[in-house]
Amino acid sequence: MATLSLEERVWGRGCLCGTNSDYTVPNEAKVLTRRKPQAQRLNAVAQQPRLPRLPWRWITGVFVSLLLIAVTTVSVRWLLDPHTLPIRHVQISGQFRHLTSAQLQEAVAGTVVGGFFTVDVDAVMRAARTLPWVDTASVRRVWPDTLRLEVTEQTPLARWGEHDLLNPRGQRFSPPADTLPSGLPELDGPDGLEATLTASYYEMGKALAADGLKITRLIQDQRRSWHVGLDNGIELRLGHEDAYAHLLRFVRLYPRVLAARASEIATIDLRYTNGFAVAWNHQPKNAKPSQQRGQT
Repeated sequence: MATLSLEERVWGRGCLCGTNSDYTVPNEAKVLTRRKPQAQRLNAVAQQPRLPRLPWRWITGVFVSLLLIAVTTVSVRWLLDPHTLPIRHVQISGQFRHLTSAQLQEAVAGTVVGGFFTVDVDAVMRAARTLPWVDTASVRRVWPDTLRLEVTEQTPLARWGEHDLLNPRGQRFSPPADTLPSGLPELDGPDGLEATLTASYYEMGKALAADGLKITRLIQDQRRSWHVGLDNGIELRLGHEDAYAHLLRFVRLYPRVLAARASEIATIDLRYTNGFAVAWNHQPKNAKPSQQRGQT
């Protein structure tokens, strides 16, 4: 016997039953009639060409980066323009005895060129240091149009030779002759030994202070022999070997043997191993200095 399909059975029932408007199609038939159009739509959508997806996150990042580069470039060019925020004032600070603000302003005037961000502060410092009485100089910017120049003036410790001075670090500088202060001790020696003589000045001066004496002259000659002038008018000859040991011997002997007649003494030669020789102020030039054995 032949097998009928579901549709044929449904239509067969329709034919058998006649035309009945109240007849309802079974659920199985409805599902079959819906599946075919839905599959067709899905196939149609799948066959449509798709546009490639754009990497919007990457594109946004590139755009922002380019924008930042452009803004930075324009900003830098603006800041580096010498006409942007030009320097209009130079403030001078420091305590001066031999310098004036006018001298410093004149010295740096040629280097204060450009704007707040472009002015060469190192050039300004170098210009200030060309003045011999300037020890240190520093420059900093003060918003929006000012440079502040802070200067430390040289402190003279002693004369060096006839025309120069030494500062407490033993550094030599040469100010104008009309600005040389008076009353300074005199140091002199071979070129390049300024720091050595300064250190010896401190060391010997500390030892002599125990006897209430001060150094007015300290000289190391070309043979490296030491000569010390004291504020009581006595000159000490220490030689070139063991000079400090010879000085200490004088410090021990002075209050016991020499202090009472200090005003009569011209020089004391301490180069002897166990004694010293004294030249007196009233002694004839051709007379030999008197020699004494030192009690150490």
